[in-house]
Parts: sequence; C-alpha cells; structure tokens
Amino acid sequence: MKPLLFALLLAASSRVALDDTIEIPQAEWRYVDIVAKESKAVVNCEFEVLSGATQVRAVWIARKDLEFFRAGRREQIVAATPFGSEGKLRHFAPEPGDYAIALENDPAGRSMAKVKVKVWMEPAASPVYASPQRRMIVIIISGLVFFGIVTFSARRIISSVRRSS
Repeated sequence: MKPLLFALLLAASSRVALDDTIEIPQAEWRYVDIVAKESKAVVNCEFEVLSGATQVRAVWIARKDLEFFRAGRREQIVAATPFGSEGKLRHFAPEPGDYAIALENDPAGRSMAKVKVKVWMEPAASPVYASPQRRMIVIIISGLVFFGIVTFSARRIISSVRRSS
C-alpha cells in the first residue's frame, strides 16, 4: 500500500510542460520554457517525427543562453539528443533556474517536421528500481525468511498442543 501511495505522490509532483504535436519549419527550431525549482530535478523529453523526411533533436539549454543558440552558437548546450526520427532526453538540472527544451529541425533537412513531443519535470527524489537479479534475490530471501518463521511458529504451536494434551 505504501509503495502505491509513494508512486502516486511522485506522479502528482511531476509537471508536464508540453504534450502536443508541433510543426518545426525547415532548418528552424521551437522551444518550451522549463523551470527547475531544485537542484538535481530531472527534465524529460520524448519526441517522434510524425511527418517530414527530416530529423529532429532535443536540446536542453539554460534560458539565458537561448540568444546564443538563436545566433547559431551551440557551445552552451546542457544536454542534447542526436538528430533522429525519434528520441528521448533525460538529464539532471545542474542547479535551480530557468531552462528551455528546444526541438531543432536538422539544418541539412529539406522539409518541415511535424513532431509529437512530451516534456515534463520530475522532482529530484525519483524512485530507483533494482535490477532484475537483485529483485529476484530479495524475493527468494523474503520467501525463505517467511517460511522459516512459519515453520518455527508451527513447531512451537504443535509442541505446546502436545504438552497440554
């Protein structure tokens, strides 16, 4: 019950900044503002090119460096995906502040791109999942402990019933 409540709490605390289909003209880009309220907050971006024979990439950049990006200078990028027909970006905020996710149509592309994109933020305390091997070990150990306790209790109950008879 508690893990379910924790998962619901985390889901409620993530903020979707954009979940839409957008059009990006040839060799252009569009952006969405992101505000990281805490250090180590996680920005997520997933995109898929729906139409157009071009490739797109997601770029995470500090909002104050967006003018440099507009001028063609790409040195200030925090994180980026490679150009492709789909992609995922997941990165920690280096510090609290204003950021932007820019979706950039490949400059070598020859057409407009229609892109399905979802951008959201997660708090720094995201759940971490154990590997499948570790989960199996935990299940086996828990089962052995459970059956050990049941066996011990059953023996105690049986011996006390035999004594009282």
